[in-house]
Amino acid sequence: MMFLAIDTGNSSTAFGLFKKEEPFEMTFRFPTASLIEGLNIEDELLPKLAALGDLDSVIISSVVPKATVALQEIINRSHKEATIRILSNTDIPIVNRYRDPSQVGTDRLLCALASYHLLGKSAGKPLIMIGLGTATTIDCVNENGEYLGGIIALGVGSSAEYLSMIAAQLPMIDLIFPDHVLGRSTTESMRSGILFGAAALIEGLVDRLHKEVFGNTEFIVVATGGLSELFEGKTSVIHYIIPHLVLEGIAITASILETK
Repeated sequence: MMFLAIDTGNSSTAFGLFKKEEPFEMTFRFPTASLIEGLNIEDELLPKLAALGDLDSVIISSVVPKATVALQEIINRSHKEATIRILSNTDIPIVNRYRDPSQVGTDRLLCALASYHLLGKSAGKPLIMIGLGTATTIDCVNENGEYLGGIIALGVGSSAEYLSMIAAQLPMIDLIFPDHVLGRSTTESMRSGILFGAAALIEGLVDRLHKEVFGNTEFIVVATGGLSELFEGKTSVIHYIIPHLVLEGIAITASILETK
């Protein structure tokens, strides 16, 4: 079995190739806006998809409906033989304790599922997952693998973009951690505020969730998403960084659904 897992987020879409009993292979990312607008499809995306070879199926997790429609049309052009499945959150084999389960995005549930199967299950510990993308999400899973709920905040890149939009004299900045918290230029000050500010937000909310949800129980914190590797070594509360947890969650879901 060879299938393509696709994680469509607000900023970018990740494509991951899975072969049965072989390690996951990250292939590439493509801007989600380009999918919607039909940009660089012929000269960039279709050749990359064709290079993947034959596929049995394509499984998509998407939080952007317009991009989902565009992806289906593109996959039908590149791999007519492949079966396409769009995951809903009810497809994901995890107990969902949200007050209204339908409100949780598939990406958050897939991260929870993957974190539990890759880390929490063998350790017998609950988990906190930190998703660092367009939004910053922080979600909790108990030691039985049940999704409990979480937090949604403005993302790191979104914060930088929005700040430069609303303040006439503040520029767009590259997301690079400064050497010091104390900034001595506008750029350094913005980087410090956004990046060290995000680290402080993570540390503070993880601490609050620990006390409120898990008490004295030991837990695992795993970060994921396009910006997760930025935070490697920047805060001691993150135990693992796995950038493509959603794709791993799609593979786990596919494996479980295949046996049913």
